[in-house]
Amino acid sequence: VGIAMPPDVQQEPATEAEQPKKNRPKATPLRQQKLAAWQPILTATTVLPTVFCVGIVFIPIGIALVLASQGVQEIFIKYAKHCDSQLSGPCLYDFNVPTIFEGDVYFYYYLENFYQNHRRYVKSRNDQQYLGNLDQISDCSPFDPTTKFPIVPCGAVANSLFNDTFKIIRKSDGTEVNLTKDGVLWDVDKDRKFKNPPGDGDLCLRFQNTSKPPNWPEPICKRGEGAGLEDVDFIVWMRTAALPNFRKLWRKLDRTGPYANGLPAGEYTLNISNNYPVARFNGDKGFVISTTSWAGGKNNFLGIAYLVVGGVAIALGVIFVAIHVRFGHSLAELGNVGNPR
Repeated sequence: VGIAMPPDVQQEPATEAEQPKKNRPKATPLRQQKLAAWQPILTATTVLPTVFCVGIVFIPIGIALVLASQGVQEIFIKYAKHCDSQLSGPCLYDFNVPTIFEGDVYFYYYLENFYQNHRRYVKSRNDQQYLGNLDQISDCSPFDPTTKFPIVPCGAVANSLFNDTFKIIRKSDGTEVNLTKDGVLWDVDKDRKFKNPPGDGDLCLRFQNTSKPPNWPEPICKRGEGAGLEDVDFIVWMRTAALPNFRKLWRKLDRTGPYANGLPAGEYTLNISNNYPVARFNGDKGFVISTTSWAGGKNNFLGIAYLVVGGVAIALGVIFVAIHVRFGHSLAELGNVGNPR
């Protein structure tokens, strides 16, 4: 039998400990921040060996990279001013190959002060159109079609396509050096990113009812000996560069006949079709002939970076050893002051 409380008698509120804690996290190690933790303690016996190991590992790697870069043979020709000084006819540039370029030889074109990494420039393209969907023209601003026909290929990147061409002539016999496009493209670009519209027969029929980019002298169906959107030079150009000074692979040496072992030594003439204007952006352009090594092309930066980091690590290690020998015991004793024995 319950006993009723008088109306004038009020029950005192529960204490804070007796109140239910509705928002209290569960008593798990993660929510209560009781997980096991490990904190490294930096001591001379752990820091000094680590610093010396970094130097011992980095310095040999840097030496190997520098030696590999020095073993690359390269000829670098800047021809913009040279060609501008020639009033008429093809631009000819004589150069000498002092020793044979053995093995695979690569030919690049070079641009200077051309910012392919500009955000608006990089975004001005439509990758769906380059797969053969010609009516896809979104994201191609400011090169949207001004007629009823879509621009193919559309976008600022495609419109600024590099269109200088080159021939290399041996002066000894007047023959043209055999070059090939095989091996220039990445497989992912060739197989997955660029395709012509489906169909058979004349390629220009598949590109009918389209217009060319404003800066192009001819429509896409006539580029690259009828390769269309699968043209090697077009695909290489569409892979935008990260820096304002860059080189792009143009051709490889066709290692057949007299070029089986590489590019022979001798006098050569570079016949340049000088079409691409660079004065408007205060740039320059060039042509590069190069071999490669196991570390890639000729570039000393990576090797020098390894040498600098390794040298700094060794120098810091020596300084830390000297400090430890000179002050290590006194600092340890100072740290023990006031500690119970």
